[in-house]
Amino acid sequence: MNDSKLSSIVEVKRFLKESDVIEFKKRFRKEAYEWIEETLKRFDYLYLPKKEKGLIKRYIEKVTGYSRPQEVTRKIKEYRETGRVRLKEYKRNIFERKYTNRDILLLAKTAELHDYPNGA
Repeated sequence: MNDSKLSSIVEVKRFLKESDVIEFKKRFRKEAYEWIEETLKRFDYLYLPKKEKGLIKRYIEKVTGYSRPQEVTRKIKEYRETGRVRLKEYKRNIFERKYTNRDILLLAKTAELHDYPNGA
């Protein structure tokens, strides 16, 4: 979405009043997070008074389609702490391998020599 023409709090307030009938679809997460970060920077969110922060938060909720305020609050907190809003990388637990490929081949060869005692 290109919302670069919205550059003041007054315009955001007008947008929120007039867009009650408009429903926005959720975006891809990465795209939404980039937009949130850009919006927070554009409006200098960290330096706004509390009332105006609420307007920006509602604006972000409306445009991104995030229904739970917690989602937006978490992203704003992340922006406040790091200056960025990013997707967290998925971290999978990878267990250390006990047997090497060579060990597995030796085991298969041993099973073959003993005429597959486990029925495989």
